Amino acid sequence: MDTDAKVSMGFYSESLELSNNDSHVPYQHNQQEQPLSDCINNTMVGFSAGMEFSGDEELRGIRGNPTEFEPLVGMEFDSLEAGKLFYYEYAARTGFRARAGKCRTSLRDDSVIMKQYTCVKEGFSVKKQRHGDDHKERRNRKSMREGCKAMIQLSRRDHGKWVVSKFIPEHSHPFVDDVKVEKIKKRRQVPVIPAEISSMFEGLSRDGGNEISLDSVLGGGESFGLLEYLKTQQSKNPAFFYSVQVDGNDHLTNVFWANAKARESYSYFGDVVMFDTSYKDNKQMLPFAAFTGYNHHLQPVVFGCALVVDDTTDSLIWLFETFLVAMHGRHPVSLVSEHSGALKAAATRVFSSSCHRFCKWNILSKCKEKLPDICSDKVTRSTFKQELKKCIDESQTIEDFESDWEAILSKYGLRDNMWMQSLYEVRQQWARVHLKSTFFAEVSPFQRAESMKKFFKRNFEKNANLREFIVKFDQAMYGQLEKEVKEDFTSMCGSPILKTGSPMEKQAALTYTKTIFAIFQEEFIQSFAYLSDKIEDGTICTYRVSLKGGSIQKSFFVTFDVPNMHAACTCGMFTFSGILCRHALRVFSILGFCKLPDYYFLKRWKQIAKNGAISYKPPELQHTDKISVASRYNSLFLDVLKFAEEGSTSAIIYKVAKDALHKAFTEVAAARKAVCSTEKGH
Repeated sequence: MDTDAKVSMGFYSESLELSNNDSHVPYQHNQQEQPLSDCINNTMVGFSAGMEFSGDEELRGIRGNPTEFEPLVGMEFDSLEAGKLFYYEYAARTGFRARAGKCRTSLRDDSVIMKQYTCVKEGFSVKKQRHGDDHKERRNRKSMREGCKAMIQLSRRDHGKWVVSKFIPEHSHPFVDDVKVEKIKKRRQVPVIPAEISSMFEGLSRDGGNEISLDSVLGGGESFGLLEYLKTQQSKNPAFFYSVQVDGNDHLTNVFWANAKARESYSYFGDVVMFDTSYKDNKQMLPFAAFTGYNHHLQPVVFGCALVVDDTTDSLIWLFETFLVAMHGRHPVSLVSEHSGALKAAATRVFSSSCHRFCKWNILSKCKEKLPDICSDKVTRSTFKQELKKCIDESQTIEDFESDWEAILSKYGLRDNMWMQSLYEVRQQWARVHLKSTFFAEVSPFQRAESMKKFFKRNFEKNANLREFIVKFDQAMYGQLEKEVKEDFTSMCGSPILKTGSPMEKQAALTYTKTIFAIFQEEFIQSFAYLSDKIEDGTICTYRVSLKGGSIQKSFFVTFDVPNMHAACTCGMFTFSGILCRHALRVFSILGFCKLPDYYFLKRWKQIAKNGAISYKPPELQHTDKISVASRYNSLFLDVLKFAEEGSTSAIIYKVAKDALHKAFTEVAAARKAVCSTEKGH
């Protein structure tokens, strides 16, 4: 494996593979990482680079001068056993006992590449039950462990020698005299965890430093537990997708996973994707990111999850490409993310057909950090953010935006502010006036999906472990599913209150979900407060629509294509949110339309948004004679998910669904019996 290569591991039900040319996830190249040996040589202070130790002969010479031969970062040994004996001798001279600690193995040959030796008082003991399985009371022995941090870490270099890569000399307890040097016991055989699982999670970095520590992110065996969790989920359901990325040193860089429900939700509502990386705002958070969106009730839905240890451009490219693999290559119409150069470069590379937008809430949240002089005063900060938000959301033309932006710079003296200048340079990716011709499913300027920051704050203490997080996150996802099913039932079985006798309003009430109808109804009612004047005639007419008693300068212009019955307003609400604006509704009303053309009811906002076949299927399902068992299971499971959603909406529908399922199961059992009989006959 090349040291400068990033390797993708894609996990599917048929196989577990590690390959540089994986057919599912492209092979990635990253910048050359600094070799461990270089890092060590660069950190050596006051130590002769030629000092090496190979065994007992050198160690026996140490006893006469213990202070001269304390462990130092950069010391080399011919073998791991020599390094271990050196530390045990040092422990005996100093006045403490040592024991073996953590180790790491190589992905290539499962050999040990890192080993730690610690003080016997390292860590804390786990309290055991006073009574065992035989109900006999155990003696309450006092533990010798008290959290001592002293340790040495030995790492294997490319030429086979072992080097001290980390050394902590401080102890949390007094030393003792006459400590005997323990004999190095012969290693007993223990069950070996496959290297491709156990070692890939070593070396996670939280702060982006060169020296990377697993404990600083996940700790202990939690990383192994994550992989076990992912494997278990896929064994239960082959539609569960996950993939991991490791670098040339067998270190984990990113993990992505998506369950069957998430992938199904993407098939319905994957036109808009938000990449939530709010974990960056709090160093205490796990580096957890989520691909999210909105369903037809404007509820947040999760399409996929990721642990983003390495957020460089190359790794984000891998993550985005992996996301597309999980979603069978379907690109979203639009992508929303934080304002980041690495994210912009990765999105441009992978989501080339999607419109990439920087999240305005992320921009507004940075005002306090980037503009401390203005935002130090609470009142001034609030006023500034309101004016900036108005500039982002309410500028109807590019001229309006430029005027509002200039006014903000002048009022607050920000013409020379570097952050404001950098924002202006990418205004096409966050100002609504530049984006209103693209669909973003944003029906209100106040609409804001619940970020992972709020999820963490509500569910976690600062030191919550990974397993606890996974369990709580799964529970939250099931909670979201329950809310979605409840809203489905309310929309289909409930009758919203109509405020007019218009057939157009009734048509919308029968078509939209309850939440979306409420938004449409408000636009429809407000349309009666506007006047409409035809200013251009022909097959394509133009209408000026303005508020009664309002300024003509604040008018909106609606063009109407008579042959195709299409209306387009300069406010851009329909293209941006998928709901017709009050200005266009006014034009339809004066033209005598009792009902709107079906074109103006997007399926993603309808009650039947999830009706019909799931839009993504594995390509091999087209060749029925070559389908694997896992692929057939995958396909059927997705259909069963949809069946369960439809069948659980009410008690009556549930009974119909159960009867149909029982009938189908009987037919399948009979067919299977017939096939078995035929095979026995041959």
